[in-house]
Amino acid sequence: MTRILLAFLLALAPGLSLVQAQSDMSYEGVDPSGQTVVYWHQYSDDSSQAETMAALIEDFNSSNEYGITVEAIHQGSYGPIEDLMNTAILSGELPNLVAGYANAVAGWANEGVVVDINLLLNSPDWGIPPEEQAQLNFNLLNVNQLDFPPFHGMRVAWANQNSLHVFYTNLDIVEALGFERRPPATLEEFEEIACAAGDSEMYQGYPLDTGTSHFESFVAAHGGAIYDGAADSYIFESAEVVAALELFTRMLENNCAYLFAERYQNTGDFAIGITPFAAGSSAGIPFITWDAATAEMTDEWVVTAFPGAEGVGDIIQLFVPSQAILTGTPEAELATWLFVKYLAGKDAQLAWSGATGYFSIRNDIEVTEADFTEPRMPFARFIEVSGILNDDSVSVYSSPGLPSYSAVRGLVPNVIAEVVNGDAAPADALAELNVEAAELHEELDA
Repeated sequence: MTRILLAFLLALAPGLSLVQAQSDMSYEGVDPSGQTVVYWHQYSDDSSQAETMAALIEDFNSSNEYGITVEAIHQGSYGPIEDLMNTAILSGELPNLVAGYANAVAGWANEGVVVDINLLLNSPDWGIPPEEQAQLNFNLLNVNQLDFPPFHGMRVAWANQNSLHVFYTNLDIVEALGFERRPPATLEEFEEIACAAGDSEMYQGYPLDTGTSHFESFVAAHGGAIYDGAADSYIFESAEVVAALELFTRMLENNCAYLFAERYQNTGDFAIGITPFAAGSSAGIPFITWDAATAEMTDEWVVTAFPGAEGVGDIIQLFVPSQAILTGTPEAELATWLFVKYLAGKDAQLAWSGATGYFSIRNDIEVTEADFTEPRMPFARFIEVSGILNDDSVSVYSSPGLPSYSAVRGLVPNVIAEVVNGDAAPADALAELNVEAAELHEELDA
């Protein structure tokens, strides 16, 4: 199916899903030889990610049998990339591969400029064979497979860089407060220990982050989510969302938690040993390690998944920046996929994880200490977090890959602030948020 015909079908039949429109496209018989792949990425020039990606691109360019050349261009962080993409969609001058989160890519897919990677992944001639797909971590990869309208299973992007929203526990403080020397097994235990810390003379309670990602982890820890894909609606009025916000309110009222003003103060306070718990991205572990060493804090601390409410179990939220293949000629799309497929290979994944401290999308590689060259992330912590990611007993949560999510995400901290400041009851504030989210969903996700 040609791109002109695809665009025509989408314009002619707005109810036609993107996947249905692309479903009979085939790359069999396409020749990708001599193609140039323009790749817009987010890795700053002085980072280990940029250096590692540059080395991988050089290897691909010199070794691929089709003479494909990848040209990488640093286009800033995700916000500037989204702005550039909006301009590129209007002009029609698109790159071939671009970095983005699922919700941003979903917006571009709504414009008809994103390729369904499933068509390439499962291609008889060009895809990844089933036996090798079995070695891929689809807990990560499926963050980009959107199973709700209008996508209906479209894989809008491919995970490359990922981290986790993790939970930190200071075991020395937990024991000093009279509890068993281990992380809390449930949210109920977490609240009890945090309250004991708040009531003590030596420690503070839990540093409460009012950010959206932090709140979503606590929603997931109650067994919920902010969006129901089956119903195709935001569900901020659900019992689990209300319970998460009520937990925040209760802990603040009972001196079990405190608000902080400076960015990363929560993990900073944890690093100097004044609070038993904190939460944040696993990418922040090097900074906690550094701050703890600077403060000469020698307490033992561990990294785990979030404890769930009674009967829920542990949960972890994934952050999965990814790469989207954009529409072009079949030859260009196939050439771009071959580069993405190369990056998914064992050698490239081992090099990526070992040099950057981010986690592999494969289950069949083992990063040893000899492979690990990222100086900021302690190898022992890398292994600790890898264990969480590969623990089948831990439930996985990810934010909804909706174009509206960015706008909805911006509303959540204000709602939390309104509630914790006593200006509104949790249920009332969330009901109002649900109305606003529904309006944004209707406006932006059609």
